[in-house]
Amino acid sequence: MNTILIGAGYWGKNFIRLIENKNNSFELKYVVDSNVKLEKYETIKNLENVEDKLNDITAAFVCTPTLTHYEIVKFLLSRNINVFVEKPLTTSEAQAEELYNLAEEKDLQLFVDHTFLYNDVIKHMIDLIKKNEIGDLLHISFERTNLGPIRTDVSCLWDLATHDVSILNSIVDEEPKIISGSGFSRENNLNHDMVNISVNYSAVFASIFASWLHPEKTRKIKVVGTEKMLVFDDLNLNQPLKIYNKKINDVNEKNPLYGSIFNFSMGDIYSPYIESREPLMEAVLDFEKRILKHEGINKLNSKKLTLKTISFLEEVNTSIEK
Repeated sequence: MNTILIGAGYWGKNFIRLIENKNNSFELKYVVDSNVKLEKYETIKNLENVEDKLNDITAAFVCTPTLTHYEIVKFLLSRNINVFVEKPLTTSEAQAEELYNLAEEKDLQLFVDHTFLYNDVIKHMIDLIKKNEIGDLLHISFERTNLGPIRTDVSCLWDLATHDVSILNSIVDEEPKIISGSGFSRENNLNHDMVNISVNYSAVFASIFASWLHPEKTRKIKVVGTEKMLVFDDLNLNQPLKIYNKKINDVNEKNPLYGSIFNFSMGDIYSPYIESREPLMEAVLDFEKRILKHEGINKLNSKKLTLKTISFLEEVNTSIEK
């Protein structure tokens, strides 16, 4: 499939490597980037200048700043090109709906790269929760921090927390009852450097913290169930998922000083072996399957999930601004 890459910077370079990998049928023909010059490929400064070359293009990969996604994706879909775009698709649910409607009207694939839904350990964790292996889900917390890279087009809500909101929406099917958020910006503007989100469902509480101002990189998810507890640590390459056979039993007695005394069950901690593939490559291969209408696509990543994630983030953004 003849392919065009829009944006060959920090993240776009990964797609050059993946497209060149012959595990897929993409054939990179053109690169559009105003700041990068590549020897191997014809590099064009802007999208308008490639108009006359698009007739034989089947697929496009869009790796540009978030606020440019709507116009670029609309341009490509209008020219009958299947589009793979970095998350988030847009910062507006209405715009995202419009793009999906255009793709459906033209029988094209609009694929949003929710990369962590292609992480084999995350998929295993979601499967454990869905199969009730941990009992009833009570709480899930997300922590995603690092010192940089700092974005200027959108806040860390849209850049970092998008990952965790997409994972949360893959786990909890119901609509939240309460979403609240707070944020901090060094420049005292709406591009927050840190955000803290609290979410109440009917029987589940979730919390998300994201920052690009912290001294160490963390990518952690902690899950509390009535029967077991889970900890995902993306930086622990040897034991990325730990399963704790720990739970709180019913109250067994009353103490006048401390109130209820809980009986804790403390069992083993183990880390299952999970064969892991590169999530970004898995996302590229899933995009290919969808274009070719093959079986075995990743059902976690869907139009419904993308729209729900954008709507969720919009609500958080409104809460922060208030």
